[in-house]
Amino acid sequence: MMAKTLPDPNTLDWGNMSKAEFKSWELKYELADEDDTPVARTSIFKMKTVSLQDALAVAYAAYRINGNTYTKDTRRFSEDNLKTQFDNKSLVRYYWEKKQDTRDAQYLPSDFEMFEPTEEDYASVEEARKWMKRYVMLGLGDLDGFKADMVKELSQDEVVVKSMGRIAYAPEFIARDQKESALTKTIRIEYRDSKHIEPVGASVEGVAKILDKRWSSQWEKFNYTAVIDGNLVSFMNKFDYAVDSMVRVKAKVKSHTKNRMFSADETRLNYVKLYKV
Repeated sequence: MMAKTLPDPNTLDWGNMSKAEFKSWELKYELADEDDTPVARTSIFKMKTVSLQDALAVAYAAYRINGNTYTKDTRRFSEDNLKTQFDNKSLVRYYWEKKQDTRDAQYLPSDFEMFEPTEEDYASVEEARKWMKRYVMLGLGDLDGFKADMVKELSQDEVVVKSMGRIAYAPEFIARDQKESALTKTIRIEYRDSKHIEPVGASVEGVAKILDKRWSSQWEKFNYTAVIDGNLVSFMNKFDYAVDSMVRVKAKVKSHTKNRMFSADETRLNYVKLYKV
């Protein structure tokens, strides 16, 4: 299926989006090429299925193989000692093609190495399903479209083998969701009284604690959420700083916004320079 055309990400005001808007657009770009439903379920041909537990176990195995990250593109290296790093979706697809000895199995890449999910992968599946049950109990009414689709996908008993794009992404989706839930709780409890700092255009200098960071492939920078003197700030920077680390910030106020995870005042910064404390 052809991916839907998305607007140039540089035209979107990422910093001033609400939580729902930010998450929705982020996932649209993340999975722009992942909506891979190949054949209507009403086909006269019975499509091969596997249990959701086994499908997720293979997805978690692929996630583990790729260093507990979701990789969108396969990487091959010129050095003979470096193995090909297949994208998660391909690892899942190749596994089932080989496992079920389909007609496509004869066309598998020669450098693909078969793998098997471990007990730890199945344990991760159980934790994931427990996490997703909270959404089923709460209902789908307040969820954005993509999250609602993921909840439905992860609530079924069987999965169509030829349609595992979202299953391959599930470990990353759940990891992000758990991280976001924990961060939302922290902001709600510790920084609910955050205030805007300085007028728009004014200079800001202070020591900040990094609360969260997200890599933006569109901007090729990290999008940080941090706190200065108990007040939330957000900004982009190309350098990688660990969550919970302390950095000295020199910047200018770009705008006064609300935090995208919890409705607390947040100051958006630009012209940001970061220094080690």
